[in-house]
Amino acid sequence: MPPKTLTYAEAMSALEKEIASTPDSVREDSRPVVLSHGAPTERVYVLLHGLSNSPAQFGKLGHILYERGANVVIPRMPHHGEKDRLTDSWKGITAQEFADSASLAATLARPLGKHLTVVGLSVNGTCAAFLAQTRSDIDQVVVLAPFLGPKGLPEWLLTPTARLLVTLPNVFLWWNPQLKDQAPAPPQTYPRFPTHVIGQVIVLGQSIMRSAATEPPKAGRIVVVMTEADKAVNNAVNEHLIALWKAKRPDAVITHVFSKEENIMHDFIDPAQVYQKTDFVYPILLGLMESAPASNLQ
Repeated sequence: MPPKTLTYAEAMSALEKEIASTPDSVREDSRPVVLSHGAPTERVYVLLHGLSNSPAQFGKLGHILYERGANVVIPRMPHHGEKDRLTDSWKGITAQEFADSASLAATLARPLGKHLTVVGLSVNGTCAAFLAQTRSDIDQVVVLAPFLGPKGLPEWLLTPTARLLVTLPNVFLWWNPQLKDQAPAPPQTYPRFPTHVIGQVIVLGQSIMRSAATEPPKAGRIVVVMTEADKAVNNAVNEHLIALWKAKRPDAVITHVFSKEENIMHDFIDPAQVYQKTDFVYPILLGLMESAPASNLQ
């Protein structure tokens, strides 16, 4: 069943309620963001932040898009952006919650512009891929460094690995095992992650792969951006998904790969990352997102 079609006023009211209901435990800079020109615009963007980060990750890019005339929605992933960086509140997020959160954001943003683009990074790149596969009411999906599987793990091991991760005890691992919570990082990020959540994301990724093997993607246009210097994700799995999509809708999918020499890391969005190159990356992303005139989107 397609999502209910809302009016601009209904969507804005729902988004404002989402913001108002944000718990006090969430950082001020990590609350959901809505940048509206007061009426539907030609383009509207949904920007979905990565795992253990928050809406602050996309704040700078969101304001650039807003200044270029678009309405912008930056939702908060469930249990993210809390003041306590060592919180365990997100240990039980499921594949369904990831998918539902991204889908709700797209539904609420749909009335805010004539042409809807959803952008997702990393784990939310996976969610963006899910929306590309399932939502015909989205004009364009921009999939950034999607996490369909961890770097170094062969694709044939993804399903048993996911099963193992969600079955074994749920433990938190440090992104940086040496420096732990003292590792240089944007202040809104969590320094560790729960193993069950990684398993759940792989489960979602595998469901997308199965669907893409038999059904064409439904979104109007898909842009996939990867980086050869990515130390987090398995780009071979991402390339397999791209091949499945192109086999059924070759003209609907475009890709951009940052070379190893360009040395673009996995999180190439957050300007607060110590290795950030947003002055180089953002113009390329904006060019890709805007390379199809809104009038040419579905």
